[in-house]
Amino acid sequence: MRSEIFETMSVPRLFWACVLPGSVSMAAGALYVVVDGMFVGHYMGSESLAAANMMWPLLGVVFALASMIGAGSSVQIAKYLGMHERHQASRTFSSSVALTLCLGVLMCVAGFLLTDPFLKLLGASEHTAALSSVYIRSYLLSGPLVCLYYAVNSYLRVCGLQKLSMWLNVFTSLLNLVLDYVFIVILREGIWCASFTTCVSLSLGAVIGMAPFVAGKTDLRLIKGFIPFSQLKRMLANGVPEFLEEVSVSFLMLIVNAALLRLGGTAAVAANAAVLYIGSVVMMMLDGMTNAMQPALSYCYGVRLYGRVGQIAKWLLHSSAVFAVCACAVMELWGPFFISLYAQAGDDEFVRLGVLCIRLFSLSYLFIWAEITLRVFLTALESPGRAFVLSMCRSIVFPLGSLALCASVWGLEGIWGSAAVAALLSALLGARFARALWRSLNAPSRV
Repeated sequence: MRSEIFETMSVPRLFWACVLPGSVSMAAGALYVVVDGMFVGHYMGSESLAAANMMWPLLGVVFALASMIGAGSSVQIAKYLGMHERHQASRTFSSSVALTLCLGVLMCVAGFLLTDPFLKLLGASEHTAALSSVYIRSYLLSGPLVCLYYAVNSYLRVCGLQKLSMWLNVFTSLLNLVLDYVFIVILREGIWCASFTTCVSLSLGAVIGMAPFVAGKTDLRLIKGFIPFSQLKRMLANGVPEFLEEVSVSFLMLIVNAALLRLGGTAAVAANAAVLYIGSVVMMMLDGMTNAMQPALSYCYGVRLYGRVGQIAKWLLHSSAVFAVCACAVMELWGPFFISLYAQAGDDEFVRLGVLCIRLFSLSYLFIWAEITLRVFLTALESPGRAFVLSMCRSIVFPLGSLALCASVWGLEGIWGSAAVAALLSALLGARFARALWRSLNAPSRV
């Protein structure tokens, strides 16, 4: 069994065996996100960039349920594999795939119905609303396969196929870039192609990623039968923090975009979008690093190797901290250069706001690494209650409180600076929860 590496391989070697492929995968995905935003901003203008950014809150809700199923099922699958219950792991996997596809269909139908009311609620101009509507259609049409793509990566990693997951991500990202270049740069098509090329690439990636499972070449098999309702509840409970994280982020983006429109206009929304595109490199790398080790944590937890769990967690915390500090330094030093890549010639206001945004927002990286790592730790060890509270505080309570306070005092600068305050509070809460969970397992005496 390939998944046995989580138990038998030395922790340093296991860490690099899991994290390097996961980091390369996320780097490839981040490269696509960054370049895609550059293409949209440079060739279509800041208004198209703002239009795409306005739709991400709704897209986040569309894919949130699928993420909840993927995250929750991965924890249970890894645990069952650690207990050598392969049939139960396969039944959980098969049920999760079916549920992801069904919910993807339902949520995409809801997305079609809610797009126009959503844009009116946001207060977008008629032209921006028209661009946003065109942008989202491809995502809604191919939503089930796009949802499945992200879940497939988790299942490949659970089976110990980190390298296959890596090459799948690299392939889809490079295909996406090629299609973007053809449609946006060469053919000079409209904003519809920015989402269309993404959906084509991810849908193809989902089909390719499912091939090993269909062929029976992994620890998991597609089998008949559905998991009991009691297990479904536990699975969804494990995935609720991930679901609420995405929904809450979407809700927060809605509020932030509305505040930016009021205080800085479309240029401020576009600048914020550019910084989010650039910052996605940091966030995706941190997510890739931490989520790559989630199967190992859950597997070792399943066989009660608590000392090994502690060693993996230490490696993860130290490495993510170093990466986050380096990322903050890079953003502070080269932020103006990055922003200029998203600007059309003569768009000085966009560049000015973008530079201000990236320098304030990048301070949040000094703290966000701790929350991300500790939330994965809590989820992997089946502590959904603590992970739920941490996710809600990180996504809604702390950001809204910080936004209200900082924006009232510093205005536009306060909106972007509030991210660092919220990240600090989240890191402190995550540390407290992780310490309490660790003590409840009585693990320190076993390390």
